Amino acid sequence: MDQNASPPVRPLLLMEGGPLFNIEKRTGLIRQNAPLTKRRAILAALITWMPLLILSALQGRAFGHSVPVSFTRDFSTYTRFLLAIPLLLLAENILGPRIAETAEHFVKSGVVAEKDYQNFDTIVARGLRARDSVLAEIIILVLAYAFSFVAFKMTAIRSTSWYETHTDTGGSLTWAGWWLIGFCTPLFQFLMLRWLWRLFLWFQFLARVHKLDLQLYPTHPDKAAGLGFVGEAQRFFGILLFAFSIGAAGVMANDIVYDKVPLVNFAPAIAVYVVIALLVLIGPLAIFTGTLLKAKRVGLHQYGSLALAYTSSFQKKWIEHGDPDQESLLGTGDIQSLADLGNSYRFVEDMKALPIDLRTLLHLGIASLLPLTPLLLTVMPLKDILRLLFKVLM
Repeated sequence: MDQNASPPVRPLLLMEGGPLFNIEKRTGLIRQNAPLTKRRAILAALITWMPLLILSALQGRAFGHSVPVSFTRDFSTYTRFLLAIPLLLLAENILGPRIAETAEHFVKSGVVAEKDYQNFDTIVARGLRARDSVLAEIIILVLAYAFSFVAFKMTAIRSTSWYETHTDTGGSLTWAGWWLIGFCTPLFQFLMLRWLWRLFLWFQFLARVHKLDLQLYPTHPDKAAGLGFVGEAQRFFGILLFAFSIGAAGVMANDIVYDKVPLVNFAPAIAVYVVIALLVLIGPLAIFTGTLLKAKRVGLHQYGSLALAYTSSFQKKWIEHGDPDQESLLGTGDIQSLADLGNSYRFVEDMKALPIDLRTLLHLGIASLLPLTPLLLTVMPLKDILRLLFKVLM
């Protein structure tokens, strides 16, 4: 097919819609064909971290040791509001185009046949309608505040800090504490939950496309019958795992440094988190497993029959009859054709049950673990970590 031709369907732009997107567009934060994501990311950091700093300073809790945990000594304020929130916004520039390109590639590559173009366009339209759902974002907003309240109760530092004063009778929020639970933390939770919603829409799109009459070929060199590009797109979701992990790393650092929780206590939670993260991103691709296994099974039968017919003719021509036509063995294409047939059969044998490779799994695993590695500094000097890393690599 002509790879440069425009697909006869609308693009799946999951990032360019929804109530919040429309509000940002009306206020000038987003312009036509120019999302200005960098500006939005910087603004998000300013309206969260900066007011917290100012409010803490006004009450004398921003610097030094006026309280056990001052604002500038709270690791989570940096990881969540200066790193994670901007990353969640910048991820739109990375994932948005790639999701759209992957969706279009179903048509460009010929995986979706021309007879299904209209059905494919209908599937895209359904995804875009769900993206623009006001109800969905209202639910996300309510959940963001609910999760923020629960998270505050579970992760709050167990001593007087810049956002809360602990007494024998309970605790009271500071000015910065009210801004924290009233806006900053809900914004962080909202952005994470909205990404989970978009991820759901992406997998819902794949599930609907899967029901079409896909043109798959078991000898495709991607070892996924031509669906390898779907798994390749999943690699870019690593930026979300990186952002989620950065946000969690600051909270864990607070527990380790101020509440004296040993790092080893977090090991089971970290392991479960990585497993769940990989399952969330990779598991839904199992919708293609039945189709791929069927393509492999049919391909093995078809190419097995073809191989039997060809090798039988080769045996009779070159072994049993010694080439009655006096054709020279040297330079004949029969040997090369036999080898090519064998390679094709091995491609079918090596087909994967999931359209994803080990490199993508490794990439996602590293993205979820890398932000947590600085926590090792709480139990081991940097030079010892580097020495251990050198031993492992060498």
